[in-house]
Amino acid sequence: MIMKKIHTAVTLIIIFFMVAALYICGRYENVPDRIFTGKVSAPEGEWTIDASDGVTKAEVTFSLSDRGEHEEWVLLLRSHWKNYYVRVGDETIYHRNGKRDGSVHLFDIPSGNSLTISFIGGTKDNLKGIERSGILIGDKTSMYRQIIKDNLYAVLIGVLSLVLGVMCIVACLYMKAGKTEKIYRALRNLGICILTEGIWVVTDSQILLLVTQHTSIIEQISFLSFFTLPFPLLEFIKEIMPGKHGMLSVMRKLFVFNLVLYLLNYISGCDMMIIILICEHLFMTVTLLRVIWNGVNENKKHKNLKLQRVINGCVAYCVFSIIALVLFYYGNVVSYSYIYSVGIAIFIAFLINAACIVMYEQVQEHANVEIYARMAYMDTMTGLGNRTAFLEENKSNAVFPGMISYIMMDANNLKKINDSLGHNKGDELIITIAKCMRAAVGQNGQCYRIGGDEFVIILKNKTAEETEEIIRQVRAEIEFVDEQSDIPISVAMGYAWTDAEEKNLPELIHCADEKMYKDKKRIKENTPSA
Repeated sequence: MIMKKIHTAVTLIIIFFMVAALYICGRYENVPDRIFTGKVSAPEGEWTIDASDGVTKAEVTFSLSDRGEHEEWVLLLRSHWKNYYVRVGDETIYHRNGKRDGSVHLFDIPSGNSLTISFIGGTKDNLKGIERSGILIGDKTSMYRQIIKDNLYAVLIGVLSLVLGVMCIVACLYMKAGKTEKIYRALRNLGICILTEGIWVVTDSQILLLVTQHTSIIEQISFLSFFTLPFPLLEFIKEIMPGKHGMLSVMRKLFVFNLVLYLLNYISGCDMMIIILICEHLFMTVTLLRVIWNGVNENKKHKNLKLQRVINGCVAYCVFSIIALVLFYYGNVVSYSYIYSVGIAIFIAFLINAACIVMYEQVQEHANVEIYARMAYMDTMTGLGNRTAFLEENKSNAVFPGMISYIMMDANNLKKINDSLGHNKGDELIITIAKCMRAAVGQNGQCYRIGGDEFVIILKNKTAEETEEIIRQVRAEIEFVDEQSDIPISVAMGYAWTDAEEKNLPELIHCADEKMYKDKKRIKENTPSA
């Protein structure tokens, strides 16, 4: 109970920090005044280091002389540099001077002959990092098409994640209604994991530049989804890999610590982001490797198809993640996103396959339980209710307020047929009588086999006349099959009926039994050979 309260408190604190981080991001972001979309090509320009005004800065200037008189040009700039100016001629169109401003922006380029980007604090030592900034200039329509083309992968993965995530959530609700708790939890966590993956891929791309210039808050959502992604993933793996909760619990605590550290770092304005990112990447890599290691060892002892799918997914995710991280730290951010997204898509495919296997096993197990439950109350030879089912029904019949009838039946000649023709023919007699009972009674009552050759029909809300009519129908069915059978088929029948509010079922059954034995005696007297 104490641990549960601690977990709840930690969750609430983290949510508070998330809300605070998003509020600070939206409150203090410095947004360009005008928003345009488009693409073209990387412009040519010479980088220079200037310290003439007492401030060291790296500058690059591009010519705008090729622009047509009526063309609307835009600039797409991606840079993590904290302090830079964008000027057209002598006019400053944007100044980034804060850690909470977005790193990617689109700018409308007003009339002018040149465009200059000045990175304050840029020196020869850090010039290579500045030169890696992504700079594209072109007309608005072409830029728009380029952004869509470059980020189409994010749209596809986002849509796929939304569809698959919602499907998992819907399936989880269905399983919860069916009281299959294990698969319910697995599907819930898988659905959340897939949706979080989709949010991360979409917000990490540039596709949302087409609808908003608030790239800082988009980046913040991207980081939050990235740092929260391990939690539903660990919960899903916990359902697939029982017995490894200790290892997964340790990794969860590390991810919680890193998420809190990131939120505190952002809110306080510290500059530890690269260290926190490295830790997150290391924790994720270690988690995947541990899952692979433990999964392989577990699979050696007990072959488990769903566990094998998780292992395969983790291997693919790990390989693609390592390649993506090498590209990320090398500075190739675009290729990093492509590679990582492919790894995510493959990983999700394997996880969904594992979830489908778990779902199939759970549904099959649930179906088997239902079958066994039905078999406990069913006579396996005839398919009628057995003696246990009959006794259970009597418990509710004792307080049944309406009319009720008990028809007792006993097969004739069973012992003689078993002795002279064999038990197979005796079984045939029993099965044939059961079929005749079902055909005659239909939905009007319930049929039971309560002994070797003893049967019962229970009718509710039927008058004595209606009960006698059903008895006639049973006899007619039996007479019809007797004419076509190579063994004599006949039954003795007796019934008792009551509409009393307080029912004495033992007495009612005894009365029906007595009448049935009188009928059996009558049949024997009229048929000496029987």
